[in-house]
Amino acid sequence: MTAVRDEVRLQLKPAAGGGYVDGAWWPRSRDAGAEFAGVLAAVRDQVGQVERISYPLGDGWEITHRKLVVDGHLVRLEGFHAMPADTLALIGTQQRRLILLVVAPGTPHDTATTALKTAADPDNTASPDDLLAARTGVPARANG
Repeated sequence: MTAVRDEVRLQLKPAAGGGYVDGAWWPRSRDAGAEFAGVLAAVRDQVGQVERISYPLGDGWEITHRKLVVDGHLVRLEGFHAMPADTLALIGTQQRRLILLVVAPGTPHDTATTALKTAADPDNTASPDDLLAARTGVPARANG
């Protein structure tokens, strides 16, 4: 399991983990330009150089361009209506994909830490909606 670090608040399941999500990320804002570079660097060992990031449309990400250049590499940004809310799909050069639960930036520390740990538990197979409902006691918002 990847430890929660000061610069990138991320926890991942071990490579053999199963379930819908491969871990969770707690960004400090919804500014894609400011936030995506850090998470891409943090997952490089798992997926290689990330080539694409897929995100759910209507999830509040501030996306000004469909492409980012991170460490000299082009990363395509693709929004989809059919993706579950509060997730990101990171697709890398090693033909590997990570699905991350995204914990909202304003989430209280204890609640966010619990969500990170739960999503990274290798025995946890819950959907993003179920993970968020368990974290807050309130069903997740509908996909939009």
